[in-house]
Amino acid sequence: MTDRRILVLRTVLLWILLELFAAVQVHAPGGEPLLWSWARAAVSPMLWAGEAVGSFIGDLVTGVSDSARLVVTNRKLQLDLETAEAFSRIMAEDMAAQLELGSLVSMVPNLTSTAVPARTTFRDLARGRMIALVGTDLRISADTPVVASRGVIGRVIRSEGRRCWIELITHPVAAVAIQTQNGQVQGLAIGSDTGELEIQFIPRQAQLLRGDELVTSGADGIYPPGLPVGRVTAVRESANAFLEVRAQPAATLATARVVLLLEGWMDGLQSRDPVR
Repeated sequence: MTDRRILVLRTVLLWILLELFAAVQVHAPGGEPLLWSWARAAVSPMLWAGEAVGSFIGDLVTGVSDSARLVVTNRKLQLDLETAEAFSRIMAEDMAAQLELGSLVSMVPNLTSTAVPARTTFRDLARGRMIALVGTDLRISADTPVVASRGVIGRVIRSEGRRCWIELITHPVAAVAIQTQNGQVQGLAIGSDTGELEIQFIPRQAQLLRGDELVTSGADGIYPPGLPVGRVTAVRESANAFLEVRAQPAATLATARVVLLLEGWMDGLQSRDPVR
């Protein structure tokens, strides 16, 4: 560095020192030393920026906290809504079950003294099986007939505690003795893999038409007479002495909520006339 530059630098530094000294000696109109006014003026933007940053951080923390509370409140409201919807569905199911039970009672008025209502808990239509739950630990006898709101659905094959295993009439080995409502045509309804009933032993000369309703005849000793079993869907000629007849089950097996187990129906039956 040249001597001239050193001289200039020293002059500037000396001038700054003199200005600072003068500022210390001089007072602002408010009585405050001018140097402190300068220092405060220099620091004020930084203080303002710090306050702004602090306010922003505070607002951000408050916003995050409020958002968290809103999320928690929203989740609680969602859970309350889901609970209310589930309760509403349960109430609707219970109401529908009560209506089905009332329909069952009206369908078998002579058999309700010993009948046991049960709620379906499992169904496997492909395998022709259903599980129903009774209200008490009551031993249900094997071969007890089971009816739903529109007709026969099967028979009890096993009972354990409150659970009853039911073989549906659509099971390939299930068989129900049936007849037309006027009793002129009688036969045997056999289950099938298709979910329909194959009506066997119907003579070729029998007067049986599509749409005819089939009811239990009571000849099998399992089902009481007069209960709806199915409706004829097809009647065809065959090479043997019997017609090929198919029927659709009367009961809606896929949606039955409540069933009636006709326990001891022979003892409770007051009349041998077909049930109306």
